[in-house]
Amino acid sequence: MSIAHLTTRDPLARFVIDDPPVVSPEALEAARQEHLEGCADTVRSLRGQLVSTSAGRLRLVGATHDTPWTRLRQGTFAACDIDVLKLDERLILMALATQAAATTRRIYVHGTARAAWQLPAIGPQTELVEFARPPDATGRSPQARRRRTAIAPDAVDVGGLCVTGLERTIVDRARYESLESAVAMSDEALRRGLIRQADVLRQIQALPQRSRGCRMAELALLLADGRAESPLESLSRMRMFQLGLPKPELQAKFYDADGFIGRVDFFWKELGIIGEADGKAKYQVPEGATAAQAAEGLWKEKRREDRLRRHPDVQHLGRWGWDDAINTFTFSSVMTNLGVRTMQDGPTWPVPERPLPRKSGHVSVIERHTE
Repeated sequence: MSIAHLTTRDPLARFVIDDPPVVSPEALEAARQEHLEGCADTVRSLRGQLVSTSAGRLRLVGATHDTPWTRLRQGTFAACDIDVLKLDERLILMALATQAAATTRRIYVHGTARAAWQLPAIGPQTELVEFARPPDATGRSPQARRRRTAIAPDAVDVGGLCVTGLERTIVDRARYESLESAVAMSDEALRRGLIRQADVLRQIQALPQRSRGCRMAELALLLADGRAESPLESLSRMRMFQLGLPKPELQAKFYDADGFIGRVDFFWKELGIIGEADGKAKYQVPEGATAAQAAEGLWKEKRREDRLRRHPDVQHLGRWGWDDAINTFTFSSVMTNLGVRTMQDGPTWPVPERPLPRKSGHVSVIERHTE
């Protein structure tokens, strides 16, 4: 029997989750409200870039050559060069433009809802806005994708844009996205205290049996961990899972005779190995910092690493970046060189009892389908 259809009151009861965060209803509501307000501010600021047809024509007639007008669709312009915007910002702008042209209220779903909720994604993403439609709906919409669903979506107003609720958005994307992208999104929501893992799993339980992507969504939510501090850490952890490597401890703390050294991204206690997922952001100089302050920051990082390498529990320490983690074969070489190998004992990954979905990319699934 799978987790998705258990009748237990707690979908996580079968699993041992390391230091599960206890989020009170009050703290959850406060975090969600604060996050919603931030997302709404972003949507409203992008809405301010939209210009209606008549206003657009008037401005274009008298515009100087450096005015970065962009035509979004017939009747709607953006007072900016959308090519310099991030994909999520372009999606929100286009959703606002299509909503302005619609005669009825639309509920934006999937990638558009994820963009509005400012949750991360890994890998290629569509540039088409996506909105919900009943299964029997027909017709086409320019620059948009209709998502036909028999499950009525909930709706939340985010700065004037109507999107699916946070849990529904996560479930929808986890059903269709790659495992690493779905886990990165779930990790971020858990880290910010916006959701509870068991609540989202219950939403997956409520889906009709045999619904597309249920097994992937179930797996992604079980593997999600709010201690991951970046999408690169989420991606790295899923690569470890897919390669059949032992489950590491996240954000392990280290001390020596001089006191606290720091937290590390990954630690395999049984192997004495530390792994650090180093995105460029970790080494960016704070805005306004002097050359001396930048040098001091790099020096502190070097001293931290030296102290970690001298720690009696540490045998090896390795680092990798996005280019290493995005490719499974490259990451496998990184792990091999670091000394991380499969073990009989040690922490296990929380996975359902039934076979893993083929799309998970786990080594055992690949082996089964290539025999």
